Amino acid sequence: MVDYARTEDCALREVHRRFFRGGPAGPSGLPDLRDLPAFLRAFHAANQPLWAAYRERRMDLSELRLERWARLGAGPGVAAAFEEALGRGTVLFPEAYGALRRLSRRFRLALVTDGIARVQRVKLRRTRIHRFFEHVVIAPEVGLRKPDGALLHHALSLLEAKPDEALMVGDSPVSDGGCAREAGVDFCWVDRTGAAPVPGVPVRLTVPHLAAL
Repeated sequence: MVDYARTEDCALREVHRRFFRGGPAGPSGLPDLRDLPAFLRAFHAANQPLWAAYRERRMDLSELRLERWARLGAGPGVAAAFEEALGRGTVLFPEAYGALRRLSRRFRLALVTDGIARVQRVKLRRTRIHRFFEHVVIAPEVGLRKPDGALLHHALSLLEAKPDEALMVGDSPVSDGGCAREAGVDFCWVDRTGAAPVPGVPVRLTVPHLAAL
């Protein structure tokens, strides 16, 4: 639903303009972070392995949100500014709103999302997509995380549905698909890029965008 790549890119560009473009070059061992492309590469190089550590339960979300910026020589103020920009500048995929409206007329929907809870709440308010879902489950608020199957079982219990009556729809085979696999729920992969399947993640359906659902 949320075009996270665009949303994140806009937030990163704002943070770079506010905190990095006119500042020092950055920590030794990193490229000059005053350069936008170098800054973006450095952020992703720090952020991606931390999310992998989070999914593997080697790190808490509170640690992740600060550590990714600490590796770029920035403190909690930059982390907070980035999160605020993520919520304020949320971008939906063009077909998302219409697809959710049509789906909600035929099916009972629950939203299961990971990430920083207050950022997710802001995204939901700004986009108003929460009204299409009977329940919204934000993983940290219930003490769980993707790809833990218990997270999906919690959502199913709210819907009073069984695993074989449900379909998990997501764009991440690792977190969404892994969650579905652990919960015994069929997985529909929203594959917008034609990526290769992830070994060990069974995919029941593949669609190129939400409107195809």
